[in-house]
Amino acid sequence: MKYLKKHKKLIISLIVSLLVIISGGVYIVYQYGPNFNFYLVPPTPKRDAMLVFNKISSTGIYTANQARKNRLTEIRNDISNKNTYKEIYPLLKQALEIKGGKHSSLITPAEVRKEASQYKAPTSRVKNDILYVHLPEFSGSSSQGKRYASTLYHKLTSKTYKGIIIDLRNNLGGDIGPMLAGVSPVVPNGKLFETVNSANRSTSVTFQGSVTNNMGTKIDLGKVKKITEIPVAVILNRWTASSGELTALALETNPNVKTFGGNSAGYTSINDMYTMYNGAQVNITAEKVKKNNGRILFNNKIKPDVQTNKPIVQANKWLLTQN
Repeated sequence: MKYLKKHKKLIISLIVSLLVIISGGVYIVYQYGPNFNFYLVPPTPKRDAMLVFNKISSTGIYTANQARKNRLTEIRNDISNKNTYKEIYPLLKQALEIKGGKHSSLITPAEVRKEASQYKAPTSRVKNDILYVHLPEFSGSSSQGKRYASTLYHKLTSKTYKGIIIDLRNNLGGDIGPMLAGVSPVVPNGKLFETVNSANRSTSVTFQGSVTNNMGTKIDLGKVKKITEIPVAVILNRWTASSGELTALALETNPNVKTFGGNSAGYTSINDMYTMYNGAQVNITAEKVKKNNGRILFNNKIKPDVQTNKPIVQANKWLLTQN
């Protein structure tokens, strides 16, 4: 007791300091935890939406002019007066259009669940020692991503082919990691391209084995057998979009690749994905693409080497002349 009385002021000071530290930590977690999908308490739809709005405003690739800045302020004020997600979604979509453009999107929880349940597996066939594989878009779980990649990888490496056709038609994008892991035998290790944000800061997207660094889900298939000396034809069409287009760009780092078909959709930009508390996914276009030759792509279409309405026929003809 004598000790407590003697050091009462010191003890009180320590307790106050401890409470300050704890309250500061709680505030930091409350304020920034949602950026990592961690919430101390469930946010209201209004707070959840405001967190997303701030993300859109700070990372969207477009610089808003004064009129659009004014509209963003109006949207912020409108969100503060709404109480349900149904009321808020249209406002967030308007903000996305202003700051992110055509590639940005908001996917409701119901739509997210639907996409996850509609897993599409790659398909393949072999004719005249030429392997044909079709890569559908991918949006799914990590286990589905591993299965998607493994299916492709084992087909590419199970035997020796005269050539390979990689069909990216109607591939609307999604997670690039499983796609590139699947075709990793024909993708050289090294830098695939760079991403450039609104502040003109660039980040290199690199590939090693089957793992894409700084983009998409990392899919590690172990020691990868590279067969980059085999000629590869890549097929595009107007529905090849987003990560489907970036997969084509990655494949083009292989000097034995030639592209056939029609112009791609023109969604060559990078989205940051933010998951709201209720499970909605917000894709914010935040970066441009810089090819290894220095060319900047910002929602530009990819033009194939050979424009044709019969890409499979033309691809087969080309592959047969490469041996």
